[in-house]
Amino acid sequence: MHCFILGLGHIGKALAQALKAQGHQVSGSTTTPDKVAALSALVDQVHVLKGEEQDKLAAAAAGCDLIIVTVAPNVRQTRSKEEREQHYRQVLQLSCEHAAAVCPRVIFLSSFSVYGDGGEGSAPISEQTPTANHDEPSSKYYQAAERAVLQHASGCVLRYPDMYGAPGDMDFPTRVKMALEYFAGKAVFSADAPLYAIHFEDVVASVLHAVNSDLTGIFNVCDNEKVPYSNQQVFDAICREHGWQPLEFLGQIKAPNRKISAEKIYATGYKVQQPDPNAHWVER
Repeated sequence: MHCFILGLGHIGKALAQALKAQGHQVSGSTTTPDKVAALSALVDQVHVLKGEEQDKLAAAAAGCDLIIVTVAPNVRQTRSKEEREQHYRQVLQLSCEHAAAVCPRVIFLSSFSVYGDGGEGSAPISEQTPTANHDEPSSKYYQAAERAVLQHASGCVLRYPDMYGAPGDMDFPTRVKMALEYFAGKAVFSADAPLYAIHFEDVVASVLHAVNSDLTGIFNVCDNEKVPYSNQQVFDAICREHGWQPLEFLGQIKAPNRKISAEKIYATGYKVQQPDPNAHWVER
């Protein structure tokens, strides 16, 4: 099978190595010309392009059997709603629209942000829960990207919480410190939302599972057995530990306010392996 990975970042590189080891032909993209030489050791061909560049993507992925869209917004370009509006549309919606125009089999790495706060009720949030927060760009354009992928019956959307643990990735105290220094101590998300997080190795494993099991449709991917502590519980604990001023939670980006069910993907044989990385901050 010929696989094209749109976005050879940490997730994309790990996927490329695993897919090559399984005997697949793998090509992919980067937006940085200086990375081509190093990436060429991992894939059969590297293309310099952005997902919004329709003609370049069409040429690079022509004839492929599968496109995996791993691109994600750069947080430093999303400080205001106006910045998020432009950046999320370019990175998410246009990438998926253009990928789906090239190949009907697309796997898109999406986000729990599409649920907003999950709406009313106390039942676990599942793939059947309506999407929400339609005016906030960080949710709206993930939803638009999902629709582009799911217009084909062979499309697959994997919804994830915050990802951590990639080589060189910021740990959670560093993220809090960045919020204090770069965003004036303000966090755009909700205080009471459980801080779901998933290790990048579990992300890679779940995508490979989707490829090898030929999954289609929508799947939540997270620990199905434990609900994590809230954003405020974790980040307040981190701030206390380091003697920092607590963050101010603006609630501009609503996040699920209760358990998220991953029962659907667990039923296919996949299970998260890495434990909650933040429980120890609260339980000290």
